[in-house]
Amino acid sequence: MALLSFGQSTPLHSNHARQSARWETLPATPDLPTPISAATFSKDGANLWFQKYNTAAAGTPIVMIHGGLGYSAYFGSVISILSQTHQVIAVDRRGHGRSTYNANDVFTFDMFAQDTHSLLLSEGVTSAVFVGWSDGAATVLASLLNSTINSMITKAFVFAGFQSVSDSNTTFADTAIYSTFVSRCATEYAELQPSANFTDFATKVAVLEGTLPEWSDADLAKIDGSKVTIAGADHDEAVNLDVPAHLNAVIAGSQLVMLKDVSHFAPVQDPVGFAAAVEAFL
Repeated sequence: MALLSFGQSTPLHSNHARQSARWETLPATPDLPTPISAATFSKDGANLWFQKYNTAAAGTPIVMIHGGLGYSAYFGSVISILSQTHQVIAVDRRGHGRSTYNANDVFTFDMFAQDTHSLLLSEGVTSAVFVGWSDGAATVLASLLNSTINSMITKAFVFAGFQSVSDSNTTFADTAIYSTFVSRCATEYAELQPSANFTDFATKVAVLEGTLPEWSDADLAKIDGSKVTIAGADHDEAVNLDVPAHLNAVIAGSQLVMLKDVSHFAPVQDPVGFAAAVEAFL
């Protein structure tokens, strides 16, 4: 399987005081293209936020599914690029961003997959390209493993995905970029969900990520790899670096793309390179 690479290298100059490499930085959270929609879809006690961009574009819409603790704005710059030529649908997963947080919800990737499927059907969307990042990538894998949802997915882009808890880098929580990210998410969550408690929400996400998923190689081998791109980052600090190649190997027929000079936060560190990788698969 050919290995593709996207992203512009970031040289480090030894004759100057060392600056942080791109993969060590967390740029400001991008803005979503305006105006921000107030539309939601109600399912099982939650109002799920979504927004459509460039609905006049021909072709299959691209559904952007963000990572844990964050929300759709972390894809904001990527959405701005992709929506120039494609219809894009951004969704905030249950409890995240502008979507209702319910203290009694038990987060699972199957739940997120079913939420997304139901939301899309409510909007008359019967086929879509799924793009997932981290927990969003696990949501895409859960969707591919569900025969009902899988039939909707024409292509899937799985960035920083994982099949088991053991795929996570146990030192991620000790990194400076993680600390910055969590602190920022707490501030953003207070603005988007003033009635919710971020600590409770973050604990729920931690329980999810500490227990799920647990898919075997045999499980993933059932996925039709011809419509899947597995994408990784060459400096991913959250997912073990050998995971993308393993997912590519067990999902027969899938493509493998490695994004250069970026970390787990590639969509904000290099949105141009990330969008180019998605475009190349389309």
